[in-house]
Amino acid sequence: MRLLVAYDGSDGAKAAIDGLSHAGLPENADVAVLAVIDGRTMAKAEAKKPAAAPANRASPGTMEVCSAVAEQGAKRVRGLFPTWNVSAEVSVGAPAWKIIERAEADGGVDLVVMGSRGFGEIKRLLFGSVAHHVVTQAKCSVRVGRPPRGPDRGGDQPLRIVLGDDGSPDARAALRSVASRQWPFGTRILVATFETGVQAQLSNWTPNTVWGGDPVLGSDAVAERPALLVAAQGAELLKAMCPGVSVTTLVRPHDPKYDLLDMAETWDGPGADCVFVGATGVRGIERFLVGSVSMTVALNAPCSVEIVRRGGAGSQPRG
Repeated sequence: MRLLVAYDGSDGAKAAIDGLSHAGLPENADVAVLAVIDGRTMAKAEAKKPAAAPANRASPGTMEVCSAVAEQGAKRVRGLFPTWNVSAEVSVGAPAWKIIERAEADGGVDLVVMGSRGFGEIKRLLFGSVAHHVVTQAKCSVRVGRPPRGPDRGGDQPLRIVLGDDGSPDARAALRSVASRQWPFGTRILVATFETGVQAQLSNWTPNTVWGGDPVLGSDAVAERPALLVAAQGAELLKAMCPGVSVTTLVRPHDPKYDLLDMAETWDGPGADCVFVGATGVRGIERFLVGSVSMTVALNAPCSVEIVRRGGAGSQPRG
């Protein structure tokens, strides 16, 4: 697996790295930790001097500082994952585009990891607008990491993962990504899908819920409800590929944007540790994870969020 970690030394960037220890990632991975010097901000400062530096170059002192930041991030990753191959890199330019450019270089990475916000000035990197551009423009999957809420996770606290699934290609890629991860025993996964439009008007029933129980594909309700079939198929795959994991399916006629945020905030008491959604979804009866929904979740969820694209992290694992 190949990862790109965007890092600026901020608390958000540190939390994004720390959160990887609860992401079910493989024992071996190639990781580049990238620090970006905002060439536009630097050029404004240099323009006040007699010999202004081009926007794509930085002074030796600035490069030294940024290199130290990148190495700090790389050291943090190595501390959590001693078997990973980790390198530190520095780039100069518009942060969002430099992150995307690096993510697509050399055959591309599987996953970009970044915080939701970061510092300003020379180390400006993960400010909200930058995260927004990377999430919307990157061709691979993107993980927006956030610090955990409340006290540190105790050993008796299971991981809680919410998966938004509408049966679309990107949502199925998100499902495969979750299924391919190495989750600790007792992890709880919620497969949530929602009906809108005409189907939502016809729905008047209690949400279907299964905690690691018997297969649900054979029930009459599944045959009658397309959304139930989507959720049931997802649950079956997760139970087959993730031993020791409890799986819940939730189907109801609500707006996915707000319900996914609600699940992230309150599901199972403390809420989710991470939400997985596809980058885009489908139109029709089960219209769900269109860009506005996945973006709303990425920018507003209180926990970490992975926006999964086909060919990205876990949808076609590289080992």
